Amino acid sequence: MTAPDSRRRDLVVVGGSAGGVEALKAFVAALPRDLPAAVLVALHVPPTSRSMLADILDRAGPLPVVAAKDGMPLEPGQVIVAHPDAHLLVVDGTVALGPGARENGHRPSHDAMMRSAALARGPQVVGVVLTGLLDDGAAGLVCIERYGGACIVQDPDDADFPSMPRHALAAVPSARSVPLAELAGEVVRAVSEPVSGSPEVPEDVRIRDEVELTSALGQTPTMPDGAPAGQPSAYACPDCHGVLNTIPEEGVLRFRCRTGHAWTADSLVARQSDSLEEALWTALRVLEERIDISNRLADLALENDRPWSEGHFRGRADEATRSAEAIRAMLQHPPDEGPLAPVHDLAL
Repeated sequence: MTAPDSRRRDLVVVGGSAGGVEALKAFVAALPRDLPAAVLVALHVPPTSRSMLADILDRAGPLPVVAAKDGMPLEPGQVIVAHPDAHLLVVDGTVALGPGARENGHRPSHDAMMRSAALARGPQVVGVVLTGLLDDGAAGLVCIERYGGACIVQDPDDADFPSMPRHALAAVPSARSVPLAELAGEVVRAVSEPVSGSPEVPEDVRIRDEVELTSALGQTPTMPDGAPAGQPSAYACPDCHGVLNTIPEEGVLRFRCRTGHAWTADSLVARQSDSLEEALWTALRVLEERIDISNRLADLALENDRPWSEGHFRGRADEATRSAEAIRAMLQHPPDEGPLAPVHDLAL
């Protein structure tokens, strides 16, 4: 058994998505004024939105809440909120705003934030996953556990959107699962606990984690031998169409492409569903145009007393109409078991 050392947990990283504003307000309101840890918060919002989350949370509780700035120090008792369209990262004990590729379709990404915190502070980190859709945060929580940090998840039965908490618990079964009303108290308890010595992390795993952090910082994520992390898969990246490599990660099926886009399995399936829907709408538009052109040609043939040509073009119009009706039915009534389309919180 590893003996405790003199360090305390002094960094809390919190990720939320759909339903996250109200959850964060309740969480921040319950934190004590003398919390001896810095708190980083990332929420999925559209990249072009102007975030008011820092102002909202600043009014919600006793701790000062500020928007993240590149290079700012981590101060105990302060809450730092991510910017839209920038990864919120910890590098050398300070905040870094990463312009790197999106992870799970998001920037800021919970996985990227948690991975950077784990690399920077190891067992001094507390990772928290709140309500939200899909599975961002699950791989990040695995990384926090790998480096000895504490993992806390909102009880899925208590969450407005239970998908993120459920995936986090599936990836890290040892994580503490508590309802929102008890979450701040559980964080205070984790912060007050003595830290055990840092666990041994295999060198190749640590190097891979560091390479993935460089991706969030905007650099090319290649291993020391120049190859991308992981092994090539049969899948293409939905964002850049490059080959996705499978990243070996216990508890989470993950992929990353050469340019840095990263995906967990559920997020990849959801993005592929978006691409399929876009393709179906394009096909529907082409068919509608074909129907119109075919009918115009049929009318022209009728005016010129060319019955064979009229029948030919009417037949093409009828065939296109049947195909268009089938595609429209698919778009209006998707299968119940199909993946959810991405849903963002309000643009704050």
